[in-house]
Amino acid sequence: MSVLPSGTRKAIAATLICWAAVSYGQNFSGGFPFYLPPDDGTFQPFMPDFPARPLTGSDRVAADGDGHFSAAGRRIRFFGTSVTFDGAFPSRDKVGYVAGRIRKMGFNLVRFHHIDNGWSQGSLFVQGGTTRRLNPVTLDRLERFIFELKKNGVYADMNLNVSRIFNAADGVAGADSIPNYGKGVTLFDPQLITLQKEYAGQLLTHVSPYTGLALAADPVLAMVEIVNENSLYRMWRDGALVPISRGGDLIARHNAMLDSLWNAFLAGRYAGTESLAAAWNAGTRPEGTDDQILDGGFETDPITKNWTMEQHETAKAAMSIDDSGGFSGGKCARVAVTASDGTDWHLQWKQVRLSVRKDSMYTVSFAGRADRNVSIAAAVMLDVSPWTVFSSPSFQLERQWKTFRFGFLAPQDASKTVRLSFQIGGENATLWFDDIRLASAGIQGLEEGESLEAGIVRRIPYSECVQYTDGRVADQSRFYIQIQNDFFDGMSRFLRNDLGVKAPLVGTNWNVGPGDMVAQSRMDIIDNHSYWDHPRFPGEPWSSTDWLINNTPMVMETNGGTVPRLFGGTGSAGKPFTVSEYNHPFPNRYETEGMLFLTGYGSFHDTDGLMLFDYNGSTDWGTDKISGYFDVHRNTAMMALVPSCARAFREEMIAPSKEPVVLDYSESDILLLPKNDAAGWAGPVFFPPMLTLLHAVRNASFDSPVPLNTGSIPQPGNNPYATDTGEIVWNTDGLLSVASDRFAGVTGFLSRFPDAAAGPMVLKSASDFATLTWVSLTSRPLSTASRSLFTLSSRIQNTGMTWDGTATVHNQWGQAPTLMQPVSVQIQLDVRADSIRIFELDETGAAEGLPVTIPAGQDGKFNVSLNQGRNKTVWFGLERIALDDTLPPETADGPIPSSFHFYPNYPNPFNSATTFRFDLPEKGRVRVTVHDTRGRLVGTLADGELEAGTHDLAWNNPAASGVYICRCEYRTGTRLISEHRKIAAVR
Repeated sequence: MSVLPSGTRKAIAATLICWAAVSYGQNFSGGFPFYLPPDDGTFQPFMPDFPARPLTGSDRVAADGDGHFSAAGRRIRFFGTSVTFDGAFPSRDKVGYVAGRIRKMGFNLVRFHHIDNGWSQGSLFVQGGTTRRLNPVTLDRLERFIFELKKNGVYADMNLNVSRIFNAADGVAGADSIPNYGKGVTLFDPQLITLQKEYAGQLLTHVSPYTGLALAADPVLAMVEIVNENSLYRMWRDGALVPISRGGDLIARHNAMLDSLWNAFLAGRYAGTESLAAAWNAGTRPEGTDDQILDGGFETDPITKNWTMEQHETAKAAMSIDDSGGFSGGKCARVAVTASDGTDWHLQWKQVRLSVRKDSMYTVSFAGRADRNVSIAAAVMLDVSPWTVFSSPSFQLERQWKTFRFGFLAPQDASKTVRLSFQIGGENATLWFDDIRLASAGIQGLEEGESLEAGIVRRIPYSECVQYTDGRVADQSRFYIQIQNDFFDGMSRFLRNDLGVKAPLVGTNWNVGPGDMVAQSRMDIIDNHSYWDHPRFPGEPWSSTDWLINNTPMVMETNGGTVPRLFGGTGSAGKPFTVSEYNHPFPNRYETEGMLFLTGYGSFHDTDGLMLFDYNGSTDWGTDKISGYFDVHRNTAMMALVPSCARAFREEMIAPSKEPVVLDYSESDILLLPKNDAAGWAGPVFFPPMLTLLHAVRNASFDSPVPLNTGSIPQPGNNPYATDTGEIVWNTDGLLSVASDRFAGVTGFLSRFPDAAAGPMVLKSASDFATLTWVSLTSRPLSTASRSLFTLSSRIQNTGMTWDGTATVHNQWGQAPTLMQPVSVQIQLDVRADSIRIFELDETGAAEGLPVTIPAGQDGKFNVSLNQGRNKTVWFGLERIALDDTLPPETADGPIPSSFHFYPNYPNPFNSATTFRFDLPEKGRVRVTVHDTRGRLVGTLADGELEAGTHDLAWNNPAASGVYICRCEYRTGTRLISEHRKIAAVR
């Protein structure tokens, strides 16, 4: 599960955008229920067909030489989801239909996540006991679930270390003080590494009573994730690799252990202090005397002469001079936050009109204290558009004065247009500041008193790296990268050699730029996570009442939203790339947009696996209510789109980038990253983020003999942004469109874009924000497919859900049923047909009622209205009626067998009777129907199971002379084939 970034880093840019015009959270009226049955695994002709094909040994997944997944001799893409907590352990009476519905909706992979948690009954551990023994009851449920998924052709992604809480019963000293599930320390503490291996062995080598196989050897296992969102490099970058007492995440024992490993690492590289000093002291220089901060010691009244308080929303604070004694001198600044709204950047205490020179290094230093322990952030950034952030580290203020410093490398020239600000809006507190400076950075090497022989060489913080020589910074980077390399290499060898795991391995995810990716590139798979408008928790983490969202649409985000961070510069050439967590969480008003963004750009960046977070995390599979941010199985706004998006992604309907950009990093690029990093939340970026909307961007190597040439990287241009394939266009005024031969979709403020085209579909008008997809259900393009599916999804809410403004419902989630806001759209279709029929589909996807037959207009186009105010559904089936019989047969799944034939009828034309002949390669269900030229059913000649072989069917006594269409549909367990013939009757 995603870990929240600091509110400061995430939100600085948001100061510049006012979403008031489009952000509204209050309930809508007139909604309709559309309950998707949790036990529905049925086949329906107007839904994408994902047949149940049990996995066998030939279906084992491998990472192939082309950098993708393959199974049974061909590429396989995964459209998956996660199950968490109790959701990973369905009861015996539910597990079969849960697996069947997962398969029917289009998921072919389930990620098992948080099954090692320490607080839920849905865990492989017995709560309150040791974590060194697995719970036999939940283990049995897990293995039964995997067995049912395997029968349905759905693979498993097994996560090992996610939320395990080590305890005293495990023999771990100080276990109750280790924060954040031991992230970071699980990568270097030998005892914790041994316990991780023990758990992996217990889970992966236990023989399932249902499959007769250990999971390690079972072809159902598609991949294994070693640790979730766990990066020592990221923790270094975030300032977390210091003791808890200094605002970090390390208990004293682990801090001392890391110090010892660091000094041992240096002892392995250098003969002693003298040789270390020679390597580190090259390039030192004193700190500059060009301090730019006016009255940084606050000895001159008034404070308003040089300092400004920027306030947003309801946040309030006051600044003044405190003459009761500063850190140095008689005075200091006093800043009192009297009304915090939980968002750091809503209060920014700042000084402006500062200047920087491109590629020059600077140091910011200050003294600070507070009346309570409080986290703040500082930022050096442009004070004008585009408001670029140069650096934004976080700091922990305490009751006693402490000094802080950080450095940055200026990425551009800026004269009198830079600000230094302190983001202080996180909570009510009184803060004091003194001795604030911004000057040219001094460069240090080995510090006075440091000795390699004595083992007292200090680990330097990431934020201070610009103040140290290249030699020292490179060694510090090399140390953290080597620890990660050693951990992942060791775990990989253990899983492969000791446990016999055959599935591809992924190290971790939520990585932070090339410094992390150099370690992950050693694994079989590269993985990443991202969320749009993840809830944030101003006070208590994961509070059920104290949480906020921005409630804004990504489709209007002018910096690319999640796309650059998720896809750009993360994947490695020659390696499968997956996104194992993604969501636009409920109750964001615009969450339906997320499915098209993920499917479109995931396909364009040639991603090998996309996984929604998550499917379900509870024992409740049936209540028609969305009870949390992430669970999608009851969220109709998201789930309605899964079948069409899964089909488009799994069948590669959207083309990958034709002109990908590859990045070749040198060793110095990687090791000196801390000196070239603006410290933004997304990590260092060497290319324009919006470039990912035009081209795929992947890492090619990390050992290039020459540094990365950023000057050769193309520029992204301006809005709207079209991919190099021409199939995806994002207009940040509010519309995303995707158009290929077999899939089309639009999402956003549809009412603002009349005549917007997406392939053969033109949006004529719409009533509100919505997502509309159109997918071919056969091997033919949308313009000639005999059947296709429209999905129309808008906003959803629980009955009686109560908003507090537009940013939270606290714990007032309401009750069943969920309701969808009805929208209507008018579209024009370019379909090669004489007429089309539109079917309203029910909650299972079955056609209900009589279809609406629409003839072609004078321009040959079809004007279609999809109106949820009239038709209470999210799904509409389209049937194409055409007299043209020159098109080849079409299939919904797999190639058409050469032994299948539907012959022309004889005689044709005919008077009283004619005969149809067809060859079946194997037993299957056959439906042969006759229609008039407007698509109306005239007669059914066959509808049932027929054996393999040649069959003849006669049609006698047509109602009247004229032209008719005979359609033959043949379905086996593996495919649906459809073909039609034009016939003429003469009476």
